[in-house]
Amino acid sequence: MKHCLLNLILFSGRRKDILLLLKEKPRDVDEIKELLSVNASSIQLHMKKMKESGLITQKNKIYRLSEIGEIIVENMQPLLSTAELLGENTEYWLSHDLSSIPEFLLKRIDELGHCELLEPDAGHLFETPKILRDSILSSREVLTFAAYFHPQAPAIYTEITEKGAEIILCMTESVAHRLFLNNRKEAEKLSRASNSRLFIVREPTAVPSLIVTDRLAAFKLFEKNGKLRDQLVLSFGEKAICWGKELFRYYLEAAEPLDENEFL
Repeated sequence: MKHCLLNLILFSGRRKDILLLLKEKPRDVDEIKELLSVNASSIQLHMKKMKESGLITQKNKIYRLSEIGEIIVENMQPLLSTAELLGENTEYWLSHDLSSIPEFLLKRIDELGHCELLEPDAGHLFETPKILRDSILSSREVLTFAAYFHPQAPAIYTEITEKGAEIILCMTESVAHRLFLNNRKEAEKLSRASNSRLFIVREPTAVPSLIVTDRLAAFKLFEKNGKLRDQLVLSFGEKAICWGKELFRYYLEAAEPLDENEFL
């Protein structure tokens, strides 16, 4: 029975679609075929097999998930979401070091949903992507962790601080030194603004960059060979933002408040 249910669900995209529709609410055949853009005959066999396997029930032409079906679909959803996410950019996930993501968040990586992978061309290597810059500048709260220095970052973060947005900057010791050495004016503004909090991490870290705004979560990962390419993963939506905030707090736990007198 176990083997039959696995085959029944995993080896048919159409049956998975029907089960996910019935997870939302009971439906009749006409509604199912309309939502899936198919004719009734193409789904009747699928419905028959799922009824025989006890996944769905039918009463007065209305189909609904059985108790067993509800349990299976509830547990099937994260697997499908994870497979979809990793399948969109398989080469990226295979070639990058995922150990920088703690296990409890790696198990919930499906919460990122659809991810966009940005890689600037040679003429824009040191520029902040427009979609990320616009998100930062329009946000009321920005959380960022940086293990490498980006030349445009000080000006951007100073600008949003002046607009009144809440900002938490967490950085490695080397980034803090470069910030106060190369951009002293901006560094002083950031360290003394009431709506800006600066933290420093003195231990080596595995994640090179993480930014969470009101609209998105964005991060970079090292490749498995230790190299860093300028590839930015962007994810949108409430779940993705919450996931990104948890990852930020995970790294913030190892940080301490930055004392500007140490660098001035």
